[in-house]
Amino acid sequence: MRSKNNQKKRVHTDFPRFVEDLENRILTGGFKPREHLVEAKLSRMFAVSRYWVRDAFKILEGKGLVRIIPYKGVAVGELEANELEEIFAVRVPLEQLAWRLAAQNATAKDLERLQQIAQDIEQAHAQYNIQAVLAADSEFHDRVLKLCRNRTLRRVITDLRRRSHIARFAAWSSPEVVRQVVAEHHQFVQALGQNDAARLDELTKQHINHAREFYLSELRAEDATAAS
Repeated sequence: MRSKNNQKKRVHTDFPRFVEDLENRILTGGFKPREHLVEAKLSRMFAVSRYWVRDAFKILEGKGLVRIIPYKGVAVGELEANELEEIFAVRVPLEQLAWRLAAQNATAKDLERLQQIAQDIEQAHAQYNIQAVLAADSEFHDRVLKLCRNRTLRRVITDLRRRSHIARFAAWSSPEVVRQVVAEHHQFVQALGQNDAARLDELTKQHINHAREFYLSELRAEDATAAS
């Protein structure tokens, strides 16, 4: 009989899928921000060689999802305040553009599906299932990016979202932020259906800045604690 650990082991025979699995676990909180990732442990967990793990770390570092620290190992990425500000200064106007383009292309069927996902987010939140909330939230925004029908814009925004994932994850730990974000998904669908560009711009800035403001407040609190 196999041990319980072996039963849970996920065997990977394809390197790109292994990297994708690691990336998804980081983006959905399976591996927490600043958590140390141990090469030997991941090798056993995914039943892959340690060479694959090392190569995956290099790819994920290039995406800003992990940091390889000399003589200390690898940790899930974090952001300094200035890095976060730079990312969000670029991300907000690009996401506003994506929503305006999506509004020009969205069909009644698209709106119906987005409304269903917004309800899924609300239900997952009511059940205190943060993993399901994060997954549904990602699906919601990914669908909007597809609707903008601009592959270059989609790639750039996806990269910026990955690089700022820690701020998003931190914000979801705040009940007040989550309450506002959950409600805003329904408001997005309404504004999208009305092709209300001004409202979409306002909602986008508000929606993204929840994560920015919460993460910066966390950094300030950490600095204050360290200085005391």
